[in-house]
Amino acid sequence: MRQPVLKPFNDARSIGVILNLRNSNCPDTVAFLNQEAGRHGFKIHYLLVNLNKQPIPQWCLDYRMTVINYRRDFTHWGKLKSDVADKFINTEFDFLFAVSNHSHPVVTKIAALSKAGFKVGKYFSRDNPYDLTYRPSFSERDLELSREFVSNIHLITLPDNSDY
Repeated sequence: MRQPVLKPFNDARSIGVILNLRNSNCPDTVAFLNQEAGRHGFKIHYLLVNLNKQPIPQWCLDYRMTVINYRRDFTHWGKLKSDVADKFINTEFDFLFAVSNHSHPVVTKIAALSKAGFKVGKYFSRDNPYDLTYRPSFSERDLELSREFVSNIHLITLPDNSDY
């Protein structure tokens, strides 16, 4: 059985982020998380889930991003049929953020398979792969969701100052 490993956010060395490209504010979310990575000195890697038939946007062509195509890389039952996501899944990130305001079986499946130490995602049902879930309103965009994830991890990993 998997044991989550929660470390202080400031001690994180790597974060994996799953983003659903269907959301229109993905570039803003990436910009915010890149800023946090630069500020705290951790490496960040994105797994972008393309659920549409449209071509991948130009901003997605970054060395820190892996793009998977729902229709090409998964079966109709949500099983992986390509190895595109293997490196992301097998990387032992300190944190995994599943930043998606909409439930999708591909995002849930990848989060469940991930070898990340601590997984954060939105609560959609009791059967989820996350160690920490967040219940924002449905009108909240992914950018706000990612800010909440970062803020909550900071808050719950603050050192205990009661001895001072």
